[in-house]
Amino acid sequence: MSHHRSKRAQHHANAERDQEQHSDKPMLEHAMVPKGTYELLESAAAVEEFVNHVRQGGVIAFDTEFIGEESFRPKICLVQIATAERVALLDPLSGVDPMPIYELVADNSVLTLVHAGEQDLMAVRQAINGNADHLVDTQIAASLIGLPWPSSLGNTIEHLTGFHIDKAHTFTEWDRRPLSKSQLRYAADDVRYLPLVWSHIKEQLERENRLNWAMQESATQLAGEPEFDPDRQMRRASRGEPLKPAVKTILRELVLLRRELAQAEDQPQRTILSDGALMELVRRKPENASALAEIRFVPQPVAQRHGQRIVDCIRAAKSMPPIREEFARLLEDTAVRVRIDAMWLAFQTRCMATNIAPNLVTSRAEFTSWLAARIDREHKLAKGLPVESAPLPFAIDDWRAESIGRWLSDFIDGRGELSLRWDAESGGLRLGATT
Repeated sequence: MSHHRSKRAQHHANAERDQEQHSDKPMLEHAMVPKGTYELLESAAAVEEFVNHVRQGGVIAFDTEFIGEESFRPKICLVQIATAERVALLDPLSGVDPMPIYELVADNSVLTLVHAGEQDLMAVRQAINGNADHLVDTQIAASLIGLPWPSSLGNTIEHLTGFHIDKAHTFTEWDRRPLSKSQLRYAADDVRYLPLVWSHIKEQLERENRLNWAMQESATQLAGEPEFDPDRQMRRASRGEPLKPAVKTILRELVLLRRELAQAEDQPQRTILSDGALMELVRRKPENASALAEIRFVPQPVAQRHGQRIVDCIRAAKSMPPIREEFARLLEDTAVRVRIDAMWLAFQTRCMATNIAPNLVTSRAEFTSWLAARIDREHKLAKGLPVESAPLPFAIDDWRAESIGRWLSDFIDGRGELSLRWDAESGGLRLGATT
C-alpha cells in the first residue's frame, strides 16, 4: 500500500468513527437547502429525470470527489449535484454514465455553481472536449465580499449562515465500495448549501455593483485546463530559497521534463521525480545515466526508463542562457525594496478596506515586477533616457482595473491618498476620504 493510500485509509477509519458519534447532527433549516439526505442516481432514467428538474430552475451546484495522487489526472469517484430543492449523487464507478450531467454543466442556459472548481470541471472538459462557460465559483465570489482568498467551503458557509458543516471525509478512500453513509452525506453537503451560499453572495455583490467582477474572474479561472506554472513548481521545490540564475535554468527544464514524463505514464508528477529529487539532480548535475543510481530520491525504475533523458535535459540546460530575474540589479537596492514593501502594504490595506482579498487581485511577485518596472522607468527619465509609457497595473478590461487599478496608479503617482479608520461596530477597516 502506498503512503498516500495508507493515509487515506487511516483518515477514512477516523472519520467513520467520528461520524458514529455525530450521526444525528441536524442540517441547516432553510428554504434554499434541500431537506432529507440525498438521492442516488442509479439508472439512466433517474439521471434524465434529475437533469430535467435542473433545467426547470436553471441553476445547478456541481462537485466531484476524486483521488488525485495516483494518476496524472484525478480519478473521479463520485459526482454530486444539487438545486435549492434536491441533492443527488451519481457513482461513475458503478457503471452509471455521468455524461448527461457533464453536458448539463456545459450548457450555457444553466448556471453552474462550484466552489474551488478547477479540478472538478476537468472531468467535464475531458468528457465534452470543450469548456463550460456559464459558471460562478463561490470561492472567488466570496473573496469579493470580504472573505480571504482562498476560503474553504466550510468556512464560507459558516461565515454566511453561521452553520458549521462536517468536513471529516476530505481525504478518504472515495474509490472503496460500498461508500458509507457518512461519506455520502459528506459528499452531499458539498453541494447542498451552494445555492444558499450563492444567494447570499450574489445579494452583496449586486449591492456593491460587483456581480460582473465575480462572473468575469470565475470565467477566467475556470476556463480550460488549470494553468501549469513552472515558476510556482520551482519555488515549491526550492522551498522559496533564492537560486543562482544557472541553477534556476536547470531546475526549470527538469520541472518541464517531469510534467512531460508524468503525463506520458499517467503518474503524478511527484511520483516520477519528487521535489527532493529535482534539487538533488540540480546540485549533482549527473553527466551519465549510471550516475543516477547514486542520487537520493530518484526512483530506480524512473532512472532505468528515463535516465538518459534526464541527463540530456540537464546537459542542454547547462548550455542555455541563465534565467535572470527582470530588474534583479534594481531590486538589490535597499531603498527600492523598502519602497516596494511599503507600497505592497498600502495595496493590501486598500483591498481589505474595500472587502476584496488582496491575493485574489495579484500576487506579491506580480506586484513587485510591475512596480519595479515603474521605478526603472523613473530612473531612466531622471537620466534623460528614452522611455515607454508607464505600465498599467492591470489590463483596462480587467475588473481589477476598475476595483483597485485606477486608485493604485494615482496613489503611486502622488495624485491620491489612503485614509483609513477602524470601525468598532463591524470590527473592520473603513476608508476615509480619498482623492
